[in-house]
Amino acid sequence: MARNNHQLNVSTSVVKCKPHERHWRNFAVDRNLDDRWLEHLNNLKTLGLVSICEGHLDVKSTSVRRRPSAIFSLKKAYVKPFTIRWYDLKGALAAEIESIWKSEDTTVEIEMQQQIVRYDDEDVGDREEIIFRFFSRRKRDADDFHEWIEKWFLDAISRIERFDRFLERVSCGLF
Repeated sequence: MARNNHQLNVSTSVVKCKPHERHWRNFAVDRNLDDRWLEHLNNLKTLGLVSICEGHLDVKSTSVRRRPSAIFSLKKAYVKPFTIRWYDLKGALAAEIESIWKSEDTTVEIEMQQQIVRYDDEDVGDREEIIFRFFSRRKRDADDFHEWIEKWFLDAISRIERFDRFLERVSCGLF
């Protein structure tokens, strides 16, 4: 399930929505995001939804928040097998991204974070996270929810689901 961020505000109390948001489950989500899209993106096998954004005009024109986007983290069960084989998988990941996202409408980023941390009274721990970001290359330029944004989300969801199946095969060593 999605974690707390600027788009999906999780709370144990009643979620307060900003004017551009609405309620969905226990979240405040951008008003024009379709429930079916949210269901699909919250039910992936390997990817956990972190953020989804329809793009906003109330930010600088250079801000990434101007662009429709979906951001995920690799689910915990898949992180270790994935990080162990990271250097062996980079070529396959690049090839799959090229295969799935042939058009020029989406930017795909993968970020692997590894940390050794110690906070206050905690033991030193190892933390790993793999983030997948999918951004429309086109910026939102009007208040209206234009057809191109809906089309981008429909295409992105289909492609992300395909990429999720690939990640599952990779994690099982089946590629």
